[in-house]
Amino acid sequence: MPAAPYYPNQNAPTLFAMAGDDCSLHFDLNKLTPKQQADHQSNVDLTAMLQVANIYIGKPTDEVALFDAFEEAPWADALRRYHRAFEVMGTDPVPLAHCHFHSKLSYYESVAALHDRPGLTTLYMTSGSNQPLHRDAQAFRISQAVNSKKHFALNAPDFGIPTPDTLLTSKGALDGDEVSRFFDKHNGQIILKTLGLAGARNVTAVDSVAEARAYVAEYDDAMDVILQERLPLDQWTEMTADLCVSDTDVWVSNIRQIMFADGIWVGNLIGPSVTLPEAHTDLLLKIGDYARAQGYSAPEGLNCGVDFFINGDHITVTEINARWTGGLFPAQMVERLGAHDRDAVAFMDTVAAADFPAMLDFFEPNLHGRTSSPYAIAPLGFGPYLQQIEGTELLFVWQMVVGDFDAFKADKQKRFGAAVLPAADKISLEL
Repeated sequence: MPAAPYYPNQNAPTLFAMAGDDCSLHFDLNKLTPKQQADHQSNVDLTAMLQVANIYIGKPTDEVALFDAFEEAPWADALRRYHRAFEVMGTDPVPLAHCHFHSKLSYYESVAALHDRPGLTTLYMTSGSNQPLHRDAQAFRISQAVNSKKHFALNAPDFGIPTPDTLLTSKGALDGDEVSRFFDKHNGQIILKTLGLAGARNVTAVDSVAEARAYVAEYDDAMDVILQERLPLDQWTEMTADLCVSDTDVWVSNIRQIMFADGIWVGNLIGPSVTLPEAHTDLLLKIGDYARAQGYSAPEGLNCGVDFFINGDHITVTEINARWTGGLFPAQMVERLGAHDRDAVAFMDTVAAADFPAMLDFFEPNLHGRTSSPYAIAPLGFGPYLQQIEGTELLFVWQMVVGDFDAFKADKQKRFGAAVLPAADKISLEL
């Protein structure tokens, strides 16, 4: 069963198998530092939400591999409620009978043992942890290169791709004159990046060399460190897009604006308010050509994410991700709902385990296609792993609001106050 980060909407029967693969792209999971291990486990737990979302992305002939925690109470009932919501909204989801459950500790080995038959397997990314499924050393090396922030910084300029001013160094060289001059050049406004892990776990803002040293203190001196000028967010807008890269074509499937709450990424804005001039779109296509030049393509088409900033007519690309992206999932929900005419806010948030059923009760009459209110809700996924925060058991949930987000926040506040979906209250749609 060929396995890769295939773009959605494949005609062949497809098995979706995704379980937190970022860290094993560049590191041996048996040799992680304590912080890496904690971050990796957190990322694996968050991946459970992607597994639920795969159900609406797939089609009735597909299958989804989920963690076996979804078989346990109360999560099995919650999974049925999400599946019913996908049906009510008209997404024609993967049947629950086609959902299979596997131990989190041996997920890929279990999936490989039970699903060796014709069709495709769609991965989040080609990585070391899911080697039992792809079994392709060359595809793994290509994934390591095209997903590497260092590799992109070295090679993107040769393809005419504009990037922020960047210095490639190592932990051991952080005390050198070159690093000091780079910080001085940009008035201490620097983004530090390392390889491996997902999302903000390997990217941080630092204001001094001392802060940079502290951030990478647990690593050995050979650890790659990427330093990049920090773009002022009062002038630049952070964006992201998904490309489909096949052997013969590249096309832009969606564009999104990044949203933050208290400086932390929470989701995406998708819709008619988010547009790009033709020149920017042409550059995104050029990035697809870059990915294909590194060997990242397939006849069926592979997904590739692009992170970039825009300022008027100016555009600069910070990195690419030869994998599925967090924003691809809500973008696919927009496709399935045909909800292109209104802005949609997709965001991750938390809810107390005790309030989770009531939150779903609030969602159900407001589902897309069922409600006449100024907004509609599209649940995307949830995770069955509880987090203890200030004495309360919380779980992560993922949803999209189509239409009037402020009206949604007002109704949510009236029903629950700040106890449910607290990050939503901090999201502003000021563009």
